[in-house]
Amino acid sequence: MAAVQWFRLYAEFATDPKIQMLSECNQRRYIMLLCLRCSNGDVTLHDEEVAFQLRISNEEYADTKSALVSKGLVNESNQPTAWNKRQFISDSSAARVAKHRASKKQTCNVTETKSNALDTDTDTDTDKNKTVTRKNALDYSSWPTMPDEQTMTDWITMRKRLKANVTQTVINRLAPKLKEAVNAGYSVNDCISECVERNWKGFELLWMQKSNMSQQTPSHRISPSEQAKQNRRDRVNA
Repeated sequence: MAAVQWFRLYAEFATDPKIQMLSECNQRRYIMLLCLRCSNGDVTLHDEEVAFQLRISNEEYADTKSALVSKGLVNESNQPTAWNKRQFISDSSAARVAKHRASKKQTCNVTETKSNALDTDTDTDTDKNKTVTRKNALDYSSWPTMPDEQTMTDWITMRKRLKANVTQTVINRLAPKLKEAVNAGYSVNDCISECVERNWKGFELLWMQKSNMSQQTPSHRISPSEQAKQNRRDRVNA
């Protein structure tokens, strides 16, 4: 039976801003490009060939490629830019299997059970990698919009520093709070930036309003409703 080809997919895929700022469709297509790189080696694939492999039109792939190149995830030759940094020659079982078979021929005392155990270990590792990938995938689609890349990076870094990892539960609980703030005239970027500045693990619209009021002098202090109207005017004029 032919050896199963596989590659490393790291858990940070679920929280890397470069990845999470992509649409779910482009995230999937990026993974497909990793699969093609694993299967075809460093052979250059033309855009039309990649589009065919992904079962999409040339125009659709052109848009996807533009997004991936702008994030530095692939180059113009459709090759993942960090492939050699992330993948290791030692991951391939070919050399180990060849060495094992040569040893078996020389000593004639290596049992078939040991050979099967080697194959089983490889299969188990592959299954574990798939499980970790599914378990750590995060979905931000419930948020009104995504903050800019730098703000998102700062927020994730702040939570790591406070030992409060970003989980799907955290994302889901923030969603209605962010929608409430957007309806009140704030942007998601404003809310997440305020969380970073004040080391907030959570978020409440009232916190945001009090924070804005505390930054105003008494003579210039305005009500939350007036602040919301002002925020809307600022966003329209921006």
